Amino acid sequence: MAEQDQANRNLNLQSQSPIIKRHFRRSIGQCLTRISSLNELTFTFNPPRHLNQTTPATTKFLVNYLPLLQNPPLHLAILVAADSNLVIDAPAEKRQSGENGLESVKEKLRCAGYLWQAFTAEQMQRNGLGRRVFRLYEEWQPDTMSNQKTSLRETAKIFIIPTKYTREELLDPDRAQQYKRPPGIPNPNKKDLFAIFMEALRDYGPPFDRQCYVAGLILDSHYDPAMDLIRGHAALGGGADHIRLGIFGSHLTHAWPRCLEQVVSCFQDDTNITRDLANDCGESYTWWRCCNIGIGAMLHEVGHALTLPHSKSGLMSRGFNNLNRTFTVKEPHRNIPVLPGDENGAHWHRCDVMRLRFHPCFRLPPDPPNDREYKHAYPTFWPLDDSVLVKCMAGISLIEVKLNDQFQSHFEFPHEQPREWRLRIDEIKKQVGWENGQKLDMVIITTGQEEHTLVDAQSFLETHRNHYPDIGLALKSGTLGSGGGSKFEVIFPKSNAYVSKIRINSGVFLDGLKFYWSNKKSLSFGGKGGAESKFELTKKEKLVSLVAKAGAYVDGIEFKTNLGRSSGWHGGMGGSELTVLSAPEGHEMVGIHGTAGSLVDSIGIVYRPIQS
Repeated sequence: MAEQDQANRNLNLQSQSPIIKRHFRRSIGQCLTRISSLNELTFTFNPPRHLNQTTPATTKFLVNYLPLLQNPPLHLAILVAADSNLVIDAPAEKRQSGENGLESVKEKLRCAGYLWQAFTAEQMQRNGLGRRVFRLYEEWQPDTMSNQKTSLRETAKIFIIPTKYTREELLDPDRAQQYKRPPGIPNPNKKDLFAIFMEALRDYGPPFDRQCYVAGLILDSHYDPAMDLIRGHAALGGGADHIRLGIFGSHLTHAWPRCLEQVVSCFQDDTNITRDLANDCGESYTWWRCCNIGIGAMLHEVGHALTLPHSKSGLMSRGFNNLNRTFTVKEPHRNIPVLPGDENGAHWHRCDVMRLRFHPCFRLPPDPPNDREYKHAYPTFWPLDDSVLVKCMAGISLIEVKLNDQFQSHFEFPHEQPREWRLRIDEIKKQVGWENGQKLDMVIITTGQEEHTLVDAQSFLETHRNHYPDIGLALKSGTLGSGGGSKFEVIFPKSNAYVSKIRINSGVFLDGLKFYWSNKKSLSFGGKGGAESKFELTKKEKLVSLVAKAGAYVDGIEFKTNLGRSSGWHGGMGGSELTVLSAPEGHEMVGIHGTAGSLVDSIGIVYRPIQS
């Protein structure tokens, strides 16, 4: 195969791929010389002698590459100890050739990043979502993605992240994720490797001083045969504040390719590892398996950084043991070609691709703009007679159904994302084979990557309805806030009385509320701290909705009436996005409920069908 750009600049990059029983696979590099370019790929088949065919068969096609610079990139980073010797664990022959040095590791991580891209773009395409994929942070520098020609072009930058911790401190067994402490030895609670990496990124400064996504390799990881422990290694992904991070040790990096020409050979190298090298989880006992697990498991952690949880199958369920089958048509000890149907675990689960579909790193130009006002809006839950209504102003992209915490099914919305969706609980129970006593959960994912779980849907329906003396049957919405305080309920309609005034105590948070009725009765909950204000209502006026922001506590609140009046905002502006709590269609608000201590820590509304 040869690659040439549309300006007739022959890049002179040629490589070969094996053909096994009429099948082959090829990874194509980003051999581009400008920001946007139309590139010509030429495939040539050189027939074997027994076919009596002397003329090679050639086909060409064009690939248009357009970097989506408006999308946030994935940064590739290597954490280096304060006194690092700048080498990784490697077989003797690779140590002698210098392939265990930092420059080689940078090339390997760069190549892995582009393999992650290729794998993910192919998975998104197979799932009918287009070739959408995260981009890598690139800069103009010598490219190492081919061993034939090193020229200047845009290629992935590898950030070298220094840490104040020494190699001895990073290799402390107490920090190794797989370390099993002897019985009776207390946990010293040392800062873990994930926290150390996060701290080093913050200390590094730009571009890690704002929202960013990082794939981090720990250079100084080391396998200790005496302890049978990979020291300085953790496989973790997640985030805090503005940094989303996935980390992995370098103990398997020796088996990774440095360039595209090495991809096939690395995924087919059946050399056994020696006893001084790590056999991660007992599954990486040959070089090609080290390549699978090293590249694939690190992508698994990057998946966590991109909001993906563990899934029922695929890469987020240890499917990376089959990663080689995406890139090669032949596998050691397998005599038949590897076809797409044989890739087994080497895939993103359908729920994974649906989560990635709406991730900001995966946007395509035709995608409609996000509604910034409701970007971080949380879903709310509203029980009805036989179902639960889910409402979210950001739009719902995915609903996962779990039985006793195990994934069973899902509802997806790839084209239009509703702001309301009705979950018919009895139908879902039949669909997943629910039995009495089992816990049925619904995980709601929004287009803004917010996630909220309806825990035990059956119990939610049963506990969020009640009969009240003055109004009969009423329903209670899910609450905003964390809960934890004492429960409260306030029902507005009273015999021959109406709510005439609300006292609101607030500061940074909502401290407390007190309701007054026209018959001089009152009810209060929460504390009396902060500033005090009052909202008075007339006899013909009633509350129809409330607006709130909440996190650990209810940060602030606003009441609205049927006459269009508002109490104004009371409290702070922290917590979640503004959320409107108003009764579902055909219902009316008749009260509020929640929990409170010295502060109000959760709040929802009570509603009933509109009386004829």
